[in-house]
Amino acid sequence: MSIHTKGRFAMPFRGFVLLCALLTCSLAGAVEQVTLNQAGKQRVLTGKVMVEAEDGGLLLLTPDGKLWPIPKEEITNRRSDDKLFQPQARPEFTRQLLGSLPVGFKIHQTKHYSICYNTSPGYAQWVGALYERLYSAFYAYWSRKGAELKEPEFQLAAIVFDTRANYELFARNELGDSTKSIMGYYSLHTNLVTMYDLTGLEDLRFAGDRNSAARISQVLSQPNAERNVATIVHEATHQLAFNSGLQQRFTDTPFWVSEGLAVFFETPDLDNSKGWRNVGAVNRYNLINFRKYLRTRQPGSLGQLLSDDKRFRDPATMADAYAEGWALNYFLIRTQGEQYTKYLKTLADQTPLVMQEPAVRQEQFLKFFGGNVDELESDFLKYMRGVQ
Repeated sequence: MSIHTKGRFAMPFRGFVLLCALLTCSLAGAVEQVTLNQAGKQRVLTGKVMVEAEDGGLLLLTPDGKLWPIPKEEITNRRSDDKLFQPQARPEFTRQLLGSLPVGFKIHQTKHYSICYNTSPGYAQWVGALYERLYSAFYAYWSRKGAELKEPEFQLAAIVFDTRANYELFARNELGDSTKSIMGYYSLHTNLVTMYDLTGLEDLRFAGDRNSAARISQVLSQPNAERNVATIVHEATHQLAFNSGLQQRFTDTPFWVSEGLAVFFETPDLDNSKGWRNVGAVNRYNLINFRKYLRTRQPGSLGQLLSDDKRFRDPATMADAYAEGWALNYFLIRTQGEQYTKYLKTLADQTPLVMQEPAVRQEQFLKFFGGNVDELESDFLKYMRGVQ
């Protein structure tokens, strides 16, 4: 699939759905070499089969953390060996990543992240520090909520381009025509966050040292920069959710969950160098949008949100869907936090690439949050009307 929502995570491989599959859950296992023919070009991938469909299609996990949904018709040969699957170590990962990018990129490393950049070192350091603070806050928050998180098994990395033009040129291969409206994205396929240097935006240009972390923070703390910074935090939240075990890539997780959860974390805390005090703070941007939506919101809107993702795919309803998705996550986390954590666990345990029917999605939700959508919708709206 190729779904691009408001600059959010990218899902490639349209139309590849496994209906009858077996899931391999452990990273320990035999390595397979799969030879493909894609549009007349041969490609050889080595990794671990995570899902195999009855028709022979595969979901292959490679040591760099990429997930490859492979249709049967592209597979020309498969060969197994007795080697155990091992994720790449950081030196090998960064060497491969640099080799896949244009000349001129460098690596800034933090405790948990590799920031691959061709902009100023100061900006790369600023992104790395921001992401480390988010990492600590994310794990601390969900640990308090009772979620069983794991340390990332694959390298966490972000690519930072110097200009929007260079970013768009690179991202077009994955995002297509959506690139011009997307400031940054997390890819479910590559497991990478890709973005560009926000200080180069026309309304944020400044004279002085572009390599000064303090100056960069000052500029990006401006009110007109808040949405831009929120975007790169949002994408890093997706990356953490899918690498910590809170979510699993390519499962049928409703968009309102994935997107609302990322919006829940995206409120940046640029004034605090040691922590992230704003986790779960009211997202003013989406609260305003939700209040606007309430003026025209139709009864049954919640049921539709729970059943399918159509509103997130339609540009005419996308902003309202994001606002209601954030509001529903906010409401559930604040009022039924324990059940919400259990619900996330159930979603993460699903078999990748197996799509649920709308009725099953709603039934799965109501199992945790009550048996009546109308009553829940009434409670939800009453609660959100009191949020300031």
